[in-house]
Amino acid sequence: MRFLPPPARRALYRGGHRSDRLRDPDGVVSALGLRPGDRVADLGPGYGHFTLRLAGAVRPDGLVYAADASAATLEDLQQEAARRGIGNLRPVLISRSELALPEPVDLLFVSATYHHLRDPVRYFREARPLLRPGGRVAILESRLEGPLARWINPHGSSSRRLLAQMHEAGYVLVETHHVVAGHLFAVFTRAEPGPSQ
Repeated sequence: MRFLPPPARRALYRGGHRSDRLRDPDGVVSALGLRPGDRVADLGPGYGHFTLRLAGAVRPDGLVYAADASAATLEDLQQEAARRGIGNLRPVLISRSELALPEPVDLLFVSATYHHLRDPVRYFREARPLLRPGGRVAILESRLEGPLARWINPHGSSSRRLLAQMHEAGYVLVETHHVVAGHLFAVFTRAEPGPSQ
């Protein structure tokens, strides 16, 4: 792929790579408009690249739940938070098929994790009660666009399919941000039933 000229590469693959999302984490967190006191859950926090910034954004009395199926990942993240003097991070060990949190949150943040979910429609439909009134789901996911997308970068999702699945799960798209090249950065809220439903 690298031997192709840039225009050909862009035609064959118009998505972003996993490392792209790490280039402007402060811009990503800023776009979320978090306030002190907010409750946030970071689904699949990895090394905490966003998690620790989210914790800073909701200080002094907000909380961030790092939700992951790996106890080792959560232990490493908690140690890093302690090393940096971040005391408002709470690890939450979850299963791979269901999200369980200690309390409803104002924001569920999902970065480079959506494509790992086996049944995202069911997963997010069941997660609806975990959002406070007015709560949001923010998804940052590499776009699988172009004929060679899955071959070049299997760590992403079709934007069209993701948006359709979130709609089916009972969410409404409220905004998108163009902070990370090649990535869908979409924010959703719960769709509320109409008067006749």
